[in-house]
Amino acid sequence: MLINQTTIDKKSMIALARISRKVAHSGRSRPVRRFAWFAVTVELLLAALFFRAGADGWLTYVLMAAIMLACILGEDTVNGILGLRQILPDSREVNAAFQEDHYVHRTRAAETWWNYRQIRAIGESKEYFALVLDKGHGQIYTKEGFDWGSPEEFREFIQRKTGLKIRKVK
Repeated sequence: MLINQTTIDKKSMIALARISRKVAHSGRSRPVRRFAWFAVTVELLLAALFFRAGADGWLTYVLMAAIMLACILGEDTVNGILGLRQILPDSREVNAAFQEDHYVHRTRAAETWWNYRQIRAIGESKEYFALVLDKGHGQIYTKEGFDWGSPEEFREFIQRKTGLKIRKVK
């Protein structure tokens, strides 16, 4: 049995949003992100053309490009913060016990038993493991939070139980 203690905070939820996007949702968001980068490029080119021609309006294009760039670069931060707002205060201290046939996710508010078949994807960053359950749900566990077991043991255990490969995320 492996036991992990994790505090769900802003940092962990941003990590969950980033890992989830890169591991489970990469195919869906890629066209949108490409279009957004294309829009930023077009807006900057138009700003340059207007500026060279001495026409008014170039600043509007620069501002639109900056707003679009902020949306692209801040997507995970916004999704993480919005996700954190949906978690009740009594559910932010998580104790997870990974057993042979299931794992138990305990908080002060509830206790939930999960089957390993419910996990759709697994991601790993420098500090966290993320279990993606579906497009809007995931669980995050800090690597420092293992009371029983280690990150190496968890990595081997969860891959064996789910049959999924862990995808590394920067």
